[in-house]
Amino acid sequence: MDSYVMGRTNEEAQRLDLQAAMYGPHTEHLLRLAGIGAGMRVLDVGCGPGDVTMRAARLVGPTGHVIGVDANPDMVTLARQRAEAAGLDNVTFRQAEIPGIPLEGFVDAIVGRLILMHLADAANAVRELRALVRPGGIITFQEFDITHALSPGATPLAARCLRWCDDAVRLSGSTIAGGRLRAILDDAGLRVAGMAVTTPVTVDPKAPEWRYYVDTVASVLPLIIKHGIATEAEVGIDTLLDRLRAQARDTGTVAYPPELVGAWAVEA
Repeated sequence: MDSYVMGRTNEEAQRLDLQAAMYGPHTEHLLRLAGIGAGMRVLDVGCGPGDVTMRAARLVGPTGHVIGVDANPDMVTLARQRAEAAGLDNVTFRQAEIPGIPLEGFVDAIVGRLILMHLADAANAVRELRALVRPGGIITFQEFDITHALSPGATPLAARCLRWCDDAVRLSGSTIAGGRLRAILDDAGLRVAGMAVTTPVTVDPKAPEWRYYVDTVASVLPLIIKHGIATEAEVGIDTLLDRLRAQARDTGTVAYPPELVGAWAVEA
């Protein structure tokens, strides 16, 4: 069963592209902090269109290799095309369900961004994935946390967008897992060695971060309506971006998208 609650639409693909552009440098920063570096063999679980895979490939360099795995064959095909276009020959992609990934030999590290939120039992999945990592290897995941994005400094409309999305994801059986990331790794039997938080923030009302709010709402709009969180008229998706930017301009509020939380552990 497809557990990806954000949908498989063209609009969702565009949202993922924007997400990759916004969070790419932040993802790379967290990978570096976790210890991903030259010469490593890395497994990227839930690789999607390959953004994290390609970031990791550049970190491990020509003497390393990254394997991207996703359950969606269309995403695997897209990831291959993008890696080829980028001239990366130290990556491979394959379709497989998580956590049951057939793999030849151990990897030096497992990485994953925004994948645990889509798993019914994230701790058990991580526990099974541990068997693929050599002793002394790294296990690191990155997940969103919207706690500070909902602070009193947020514009009322931006906060409403985040709550709509949070409620839609939660009522559909998933969860925004950043605040639980340490607990998930603890439950998987891992000892967390470090954590960090980063997020793109802007004061420019015209910045793409405001578009990201709208694209995320658009991806889960059917769920927002289905669960009675808000009506289509209340959301007003066609004018939402203009209203967000106007409110940001009038109040001088920054765009503070969800924080990306990274946690890493070393396999015993």
